Amino acid sequence: MAQQLRTRRFETRLDPDTDNLITQAADRLGESRSTFVVRAAKEAAERVVTPAGTVTPAEALAILLESVDDTHVEACPLLKGLRR
Repeated sequence: MAQQLRTRRFETRLDPDTDNLITQAADRLGESRSTFVVRAAKEAAERVVTPAGTVTPAEALAILLESVDDTHVEACPLLKGLRR
């Protein structure tokens, strides 16, 4: 996440199971709990507010890679690298 001026605060109450799950996920990704929660919440919010019929660049890439078959991938080093 790009370093930005952070002037707002968000607090929430969690049940122990949710708290443990967030801690485990953040640890596995090598992130702090705060970074993990903010990133996950931002990604979810962006999916909700993205206008219908539009896709993010990551979604467009996923659609492209799903639409090509293995013979196309083998013939194109760029596609090979993207599929990894």
